[in-house]
Amino acid sequence: MQYKNMVGAFYMPRLVYMNISTLKSLPNRQFSAGTAELIKHGFIKDLSYTHFIQEHSFEIMKQDYDSMEEMIYQSCQIKRDVVERDPKEQGERALLNFGHTIGHAIEKLSEFSLHHGECVALGMVSAAYISFLTGSLHEEELDKIKIILQSFHLPVKLTAFSHSAEEILAATKLDKKMENGKIKFILLKTLGEAYITKEITDEEILSGISYIL
Repeated sequence: MQYKNMVGAFYMPRLVYMNISTLKSLPNRQFSAGTAELIKHGFIKDLSYTHFIQEHSFEIMKQDYDSMEEMIYQSCQIKRDVVERDPKEQGERALLNFGHTIGHAIEKLSEFSLHHGECVALGMVSAAYISFLTGSLHEEELDKIKIILQSFHLPVKLTAFSHSAEEILAATKLDKKMENGKIKFILLKTLGEAYITKEITDEEILSGISYIL
């Protein structure tokens, strides 16, 4: 399989219904993987929300209803605000792809044996490390990202993986976010503030991938 998420459509929903109680039916690994996208929203847009999920990670992982409800509510508010401003990903909406470029590459190469959220978590760590290398993210913020992900039982290292950093890099070149031969990469200026760049080199991406291997 060479591609993922290559076809999509944009429609605004009239209503979003969520039955949070159904989350209790998920296996622990599936539940944990599902938290990655919600955690991502704080990393890219809202430091106070990141503090909330860090402080309540134990209750959320124990599936306390009120804690899950608040996490989901705040996450949806962040995503709604971004999507309403940029429904067709002409600009800001691309920030929601934080962690996905490398994450999708890992997901494809694993032949989907790794869950999407697990791959996004690894991709976020890689992107955070690149952000650190390029001088924007502080080391303490990089460490906090890893601590938060681990508190939700998400991986920060890719273990027992047969593919090299170079193979993962090659897989990123198949990403739909390529524009004129360059990857549209999402990095962090600081925890809670992401930005879009096309200036990341292959060497920097390789460093980010090697950081999680």
